[in-house]
Amino acid sequence: MKDSILFTILAGVTVFVVGQFILKLVLEPLVSFKESLGELSAFCLRNRAKITNANATLDMQDELKRLGSTLISKRQAIPFYRLFAFLLRMPSEKNVIESCRSLNLISAEMVKDTSRHQGALQGPVEILMELQKISGLLGVRLDYSEL
Repeated sequence: MKDSILFTILAGVTVFVVGQFILKLVLEPLVSFKESLGELSAFCLRNRAKITNANATLDMQDELKRLGSTLISKRQAIPFYRLFAFLLRMPSEKNVIESCRSLNLISAEMVKDTSRHQGALQGPVEILMELQKISGLLGVRLDYSEL
């Protein structure tokens, strides 16, 4: 009788510990990564006109760089990312890195003072192309066009 009670208690504690392990090690980092994708989408949608017209502020530039670096750091926090990316249809590691490179390019081009094109039409065109590329790579909405 005492052995079955002890076994039941140990089984309950084990289930709890394993559940917490999975929750903290896998599920919370996955949710955090998805939230950072949502933050990127919200930022780009909220500031779409200023970004695409290369009329953004330095604060907006810093925020976009922060969002890119956050994506990489949150991706790094997920163990067995390739497996979960495949199972949950998330962007691949390669796509995350490539998107962050594009975000850095956009962040440089979206402010006239730091742009290579200094207000020429080529800068906004390059920004639009990079935003479309990022949208495809990450599977997030960065504009208000129809699906």
